[in-house]
Amino acid sequence: MMNVDLEALPVGEDAPEVVNAIVEVPVESRNKYEYEPEMGAVMLDRVLPGNVRYPADYGFIPSTISTDGEPIDIVIAAYDPVFPGCLVQARILGALDTFTSSGTEPNVFAVPHDDPRFDDMESLEDVPDQLLHDIENFFVTYMQLEGDEQAEVQGWHGVEETYKIIREGSQAYQEDRVYQPKD
Repeated sequence: MMNVDLEALPVGEDAPEVVNAIVEVPVESRNKYEYEPEMGAVMLDRVLPGNVRYPADYGFIPSTISTDGEPIDIVIAAYDPVFPGCLVQARILGALDTFTSSGTEPNVFAVPHDDPRFDDMESLEDVPDQLLHDIENFFVTYMQLEGDEQAEVQGWHGVEETYKIIREGSQAYQEDRVYQPKD
């Protein structure tokens, strides 16, 4: 059996406009899956509290590092769920900053690149306000239900700002791979 490091897959040929995204949690799921590089598998991490469900597919952009030292998180609008570990090419529309007790973190927002139902969406202005509100509400609600009383939404970044976040995350990943300190 071949072991594939999902975090090391390429960020995408057309990044930062279209990126590869690894989906950990499908839309409408209460199950929170996490990719575990040591195991080489996507594993069930926990079940979300209450009746909270993911409003979109959720995962990460490979070959990037975010402010928390992990790959940049991505939320992909979806009509139908994909499976945990699925690679989706995603067209970037913006990013939502969330603040938690451990700091501020961007959550990139995108749509499936090859789904014609999203062809008319090129920026956050093209996304229904209700969907953006649902995503904001989801993050704050689930983080607060898990005990982070400081969780709050800090606002959205436009497309160009989000491209910069992805470029910086990709650069940080490349620098981290070059410099590997010996223990």
